[in-house]
Amino acid sequence: MALITPTAAINAQTGKITYSFTGVATADTLKAVVIRPKMCKGASMLPNALTVTVADGSVTQITLGGSDPEPITDYTVRPAATFVYSADSQAEQTLKEGIDFTIGNATGTTPKQINFSTALTGANKVCVLNYSYYDVVGANLVYDTPIYPSNCRGVMTQTVSNTPYNIIIWNEGILAQEPKFVATAGTVNAVVEALITDA
Repeated sequence: MALITPTAAINAQTGKITYSFTGVATADTLKAVVIRPKMCKGASMLPNALTVTVADGSVTQITLGGSDPEPITDYTVRPAATFVYSADSQAEQTLKEGIDFTIGNATGTTPKQINFSTALTGANKVCVLNYSYYDVVGANLVYDTPIYPSNCRGVMTQTVSNTPYNIIIWNEGILAQEPKFVATAGTVNAVVEALITDA
């Protein structure tokens, strides 16, 4: 018997959790399913006050560092960000997202890019970006929503020839009758904590 434990990966833009697993062989048989006692509805949205280094002179665009949390670019799902900025001989200003600046480019491919509608000027700038982000650290997920094995459905998804197949492995207290894996990896939904195979 082998215990297969899925790993949580969190989408930094939506907070959606994907539980992926590897380590099975095609034609292995699923013998049992471990149902979570509690599930996580999604990643936490957190505020962040980030001190940003901005070059002297006229600046219309900056990019946050690689280790900084990725901002949620869709401000319809989070509070609007602010950018507090001052420079030599300039009073502090508070810029508002959607009016004075945007986060991310039009295609969403650079979520750490900040674009200003009016250039930031002056020397020795002191800047703080206040924004929200999803915590993408799996260990920080909070599992607090009770699950009742008699009233939930466990689904495993495996992809064959670019086609995903959803396989119901647990349905309201009933275990699927030993389905075989059709690929060496896949995903499960939030109610499944682990898979037990005959390997």
